[in-house]
Amino acid sequence: MAELNWRRRWKPDLCACSWRPLDVPSDDGNKYLIKAKFDNSSYEVIVTDLTSFWYEKLSGDALKKRVSKLNPSIEAPLTKILSHVETNLGAESKESKLTLTHKDDSVNIKMTSQLAGMPFSFVFHTVLNEEDMGKKHLALPLMAMVGELYRQQQELFKILATKDKEIDDYKSQGVKATRKHIETTPFDVLVFRNSMVTSKGFENEVKASGSQAFTSLGQELYREIATKQAWLNSGSDPQDDDVDNGVAMEGGETRSVGAPSVESWASRLPSSIAPRNVSPAKTSPGKSPPVSPASSKASSTDVTPVKDSELLRRQALERKLEQEEAKQHDKAKKKKKLKF
Repeated sequence: MAELNWRRRWKPDLCACSWRPLDVPSDDGNKYLIKAKFDNSSYEVIVTDLTSFWYEKLSGDALKKRVSKLNPSIEAPLTKILSHVETNLGAESKESKLTLTHKDDSVNIKMTSQLAGMPFSFVFHTVLNEEDMGKKHLALPLMAMVGELYRQQQELFKILATKDKEIDDYKSQGVKATRKHIETTPFDVLVFRNSMVTSKGFENEVKASGSQAFTSLGQELYREIATKQAWLNSGSDPQDDDVDNGVAMEGGETRSVGAPSVESWASRLPSSIAPRNVSPAKTSPGKSPPVSPASSKASSTDVTPVKDSELLRRQALERKLEQEEAKQHDKAKKKKKLKF
């Protein structure tokens, strides 16, 4: 259960935060992407036009000073202010407006909105970063995304081939479709690829120059790849967390394979969607953590459909990892029994 336990302890950094389009008016007419990480007392943000990368990290007294200077009449906890800024960053709404100004080696993003019925403003002062952020935060993750999508495509081709064999078997037994228009021809990979590259949709994607790469599905895949990469780079030994017939937990305790986790991922949502000032929910080893989105809504008014979706996705991933690592653990035990 090494990776599963590591995921429970791991705190995502800026690398694990996905890019998203920054669709705001800019004085240079360029298109920008942005990624940001917020916590209770600080933030990090990167802005890029795919050529240069601008970065800012602000925390503590410096952050409080900027908020007070821009909003002298507003007094609110820093956590609430950061939550408000995070919510309104990245997209405009009726109550929030964003503008971008590019000057020399800096990019400033100004936000104007309403906080508790009062006018609120904030400015990100990002400066040109000389480090190779393009490789670490964009180029390598995008290449990994392309490779993973190609792998998934090949798996889908295998499934379609198997489905065609199943349909042929039904037809050989005299089974016919009840409706003529739902009949399909056997899937041909070459025909499919040729039709894709000659379609209008292919032309539209080329014209879009990859602007659809970081839609919601693209962002999710980016986060999964960044998380897996962090795990691979962690250097964790798969045997470190295995103790006899159980799984090592913090404090030296053990948990048997397949038993409920001490802390559900429900209480460790990413900072971008997790409620502020809410302590992680804890469950006893003998009780399963709550999994129903409806019950989460009942317990907190801050829960949104986005949070529910992320919760369900993480719980499904947790269950899958537990099943896979339990199988590996069982195989290891069988090999040990065969030794004399």
